[in-house]
Amino acid sequence: MLTVRIGHTALTWNVLQEPARLAEALRETAALGFQGTETGGRVYDWWERERPGELRRRLAEAGLVMACLFQSGDWTDPAAAPALLSEARRWAEAVQDLGGNVLMLVPGRRREALPSSLDAFKQMAETMNRVGQIARAAGAIAAVHPHWGTVVETRQEIELLLALLDPQLVGFAPDTGQMAKGGGDPLALIERWADRVRHVHLRDLSPAWAELRQRGVPLRSPEGYAPLGQGTSDFRPLLPILERVGYRGWLMAELDEACGPPVEAARRSREYLTTVLGLTLG
Repeated sequence: MLTVRIGHTALTWNVLQEPARLAEALRETAALGFQGTETGGRVYDWWERERPGELRRRLAEAGLVMACLFQSGDWTDPAAAPALLSEARRWAEAVQDLGGNVLMLVPGRRREALPSSLDAFKQMAETMNRVGQIARAAGAIAAVHPHWGTVVETRQEIELLLALLDPQLVGFAPDTGQMAKGGGDPLALIERWADRVRHVHLRDLSPAWAELRQRGVPLRSPEGYAPLGQGTSDFRPLLPILERVGYRGWLMAELDEACGPPVEAARRSREYLTTVLGLTLG
């Protein structure tokens, strides 16, 4: 039987644009019975700058852990490496102070006028491996998170980067919705690289995605996704794949900004997790 912890992202509460709403996300996520959440490293920085120490206190009061902090940047640019390494040192320590242990590495935005070369991917892997060393030395886990609209979007790009990364330093943090948006088969990709999986995002794809993509939906848009069980994804075959490799990490319910009240979207995802997937939150 699969033994995992279940969380819900704070992104549904639009915390990247409104960091103070993380307090609302923590309160409502805990009320729904989730065990943890995650947010961006820069949201953590905002809280430490504006309200030092309060995030740790609020997590404790809610009975939650910050399972993961994510780090994004232009990993293909050698000039960006020093800042990325500095952020990694800070956030690898911070996530553990907040009860978690995953530093998730998100590739930079895709630039159609400048296709990524093999050299660019080698540079990205080199910097990510260095971050993996930093995370491991701090006691945390680094894991790469392929994302639609970034330089690691398609199946070929995902597999190339994973092949270049040191598996002892950087794991795989798949997102079912992001990989589906990029045209890949999430289940096939996760099964192929299952022994590298260190963190999992469950994200449902909107039934209208094909039409939305033709219209040119923005990188971050609630229209491209749906609460779990409300879109086109079937997550049931994923569980035995993870069970076969003894996965014991987090399953994080994911949804970018909700079209309605975030707590209601999270509630619908919880119902799918418990009734359809048969998972226990507590």
